[in-house]
Amino acid sequence: MSRVKDVFVAGGQPTVTYNPREQYDLEGEVEEYLETGYKLLSISGPTKSGKTVLVRRFIAREEGYWVYGGQVDSIDTFWEIIVEQGGAFTNKQESETGGKSSQTTSKSTGGVKPGGIGVSGTYENTKSESSASSEIRGRSVSPSVAAVQMLEKEMKPVVIDDFHYIERDLQGEIIRTLKNLIFDGLPVIILSVPHRAFDAVRVETEMTGRLMQLPIPEWSNSELEDIAVQGFDALNVKADKSLTDRLVKESFKSPHLMQDFCSAICRKNDIYEEQEEREILEKPSSWDSFFGDRASTTSKAAFDRLAKGPRQRSDRIQRPLENGESCDIYEAILIALAETGPKTKLSYEEIRSKLQKVLTDNIPQAHEITRVLDKMSEIAQDELQGEPVVDWDKDLSELYISDPYFAYYLRWGTDIG
Repeated sequence: MSRVKDVFVAGGQPTVTYNPREQYDLEGEVEEYLETGYKLLSISGPTKSGKTVLVRRFIAREEGYWVYGGQVDSIDTFWEIIVEQGGAFTNKQESETGGKSSQTTSKSTGGVKPGGIGVSGTYENTKSESSASSEIRGRSVSPSVAAVQMLEKEMKPVVIDDFHYIERDLQGEIIRTLKNLIFDGLPVIILSVPHRAFDAVRVETEMTGRLMQLPIPEWSNSELEDIAVQGFDALNVKADKSLTDRLVKESFKSPHLMQDFCSAICRKNDIYEEQEEREILEKPSSWDSFFGDRASTTSKAAFDRLAKGPRQRSDRIQRPLENGESCDIYEAILIALAETGPKTKLSYEEIRSKLQKVLTDNIPQAHEITRVLDKMSEIAQDELQGEPVVDWDKDLSELYISDPYFAYYLRWGTDIG
């Protein structure tokens, strides 16, 4: 009998509601790479869009080396993770045993003793002696040497999830070391968000021509709807299309959020396992309450930290909002982001335009806005657990809301603006 928690798996490896998205042949691309190798495979897609789920279909934890970018703060840490997973040794000992042996023989000669007693003859006495000695020599090798030796021997795939979490210079060190192993046929897969898909080439230009790209397309409404249809059918429940359409609309194109919504709607109907008789799911009495309740457990901590901004001695300038309240520039920008929908990719011009709408006076200057966006991105990268919720690309003047849960919180978790 199927249970809701096993059917709608938010944050894990779904089975019943897994969608291979056959029209894109994603599984075929991964399978072909593992068969051919000799390149770096870069899989890119929005956060919580199914990158890890796809690779786990082919490489279970025990069948490869899984490194998570958020854990890597130095090159030594990267190699230590590999060594720990593979059980390699960084201390080695050798022993050598040697021995000596000697033999001593003594002789004596006898004749007839006085009185005719005794027998004449020669007597020999042989004594053997041996000694043994052993020597133990030890040596230490660095985690990188131990890891490389192990990878060369086993050729098990290395998967670096959330590669974009890793600091740029450190990315370069990792890729440069793995480059020779890739040349020898080691499968190496990195997972990242779309706007960081070419980080491997940016940090190591020699990877040009040795990089295979596999973009994960944004989920369509029909694909998200399939999660609900397949899962509800497995539980022997039925939902009106208007109900599933509303869940799809609020999911920010994320299968992760869609799984979460479907699980929650079942619990709202007191359904926790497969029903013996077909049940009809009822809509929540208030959609606002339903989505608002979900938001309280998503990204509030991230929002509060970004709204606080960096520590400073003097109070920031308070700017008047159109609703009669006031706030500083950090909260004003978050309000402006929420006003966009929020969209998950925003240009500087769009942010500036929304700021002009939500503020009645004291509109920030261009350099003030970009400075705050840069600082928010830094805080998200260095101080928040998990996926950096925002990422400001100063070269392209674009802001990415990388985590759909943060976008969801901006829409449903606050009453700002």
